[in-house]
Amino acid sequence: MNTYLVLIRRTKHFTGRNLPAHRDFLTSLRESGTLVSAGAFTDQTGGAYILQCSSYKEAEAIVRRDPMNDPNEAIYEVKEWNAH
Repeated sequence: MNTYLVLIRRTKHFTGRNLPAHRDFLTSLRESGTLVSAGAFTDQTGGAYILQCSSYKEAEAIVRRDPMNDPNEAIYEVKEWNAH
C-alpha cells in the first residue's frame, strides 16, 4: 500500500453546503480502512486527509467521489507521500 496526502483549499465561493456529505464520505473511508487521518486547517482555509491505496489512480478515483470536490467550493490536490 502507498500513502497519499489529499490537500483541500477552499475557494472564495466556498459555502460549506457539502460538508455533511463530505464528513459522511470520510467516515465511510475510515470504516473501510482506506482513510488514515483527516482534519480541517485551523485558519479555515481548507483541510487534508491521508489515504492508504494501492495506486495513485485509485487515490484519484476516491477523491473524485468526495462530495465536496467541486471546483466552485474547493480545489483538491493528491500527492503520493513518503511519510515516516
